[in-house]
Amino acid sequence: MARKLSSIQRPFLLAISGAYRETPTAALQIILGIPPLHLQLQADARMTVLYRLRRQINCIIIHPDDLERRKVGWSRHPSNYLTQEQLQLEDGGNGNNHTRLFTDGSETPNGVGAAFCVMEDGVITHRWFTKHRDENTVF
Repeated sequence: MARKLSSIQRPFLLAISGAYRETPTAALQIILGIPPLHLQLQADARMTVLYRLRRQINCIIIHPDDLERRKVGWSRHPSNYLTQEQLQLEDGGNGNNHTRLFTDGSETPNGVGAAFCVMEDGVITHRWFTKHRDENTVF
């Protein structure tokens, strides 16, 4: 099985590395840092048994109960699936008798920033803005 998987992997290793056909497969795997397929499949199978099936593996000391479980959350983003109570089909108008919160985040040639302001009865009561680090993006 290992030999068959290596023969499947070999043309891809040659294409990625640009090496000659005479180069041994094991050398290509080491140079590219790509493990042999049979070992990768074996590791993936063990991780599946350990993480998903939550069963003990004899050759691994880790017990499945010691692993963190993924938090169960929303399966879909709530803004895409609004309930009837969240929908408002009427325009709220320009009424100034409410507290309103305005937020913004943007990117300019000078960098990325974010801001918010609070308006009560048409008067700005709070403001806040910040410039993020140069390596930050809007995404």
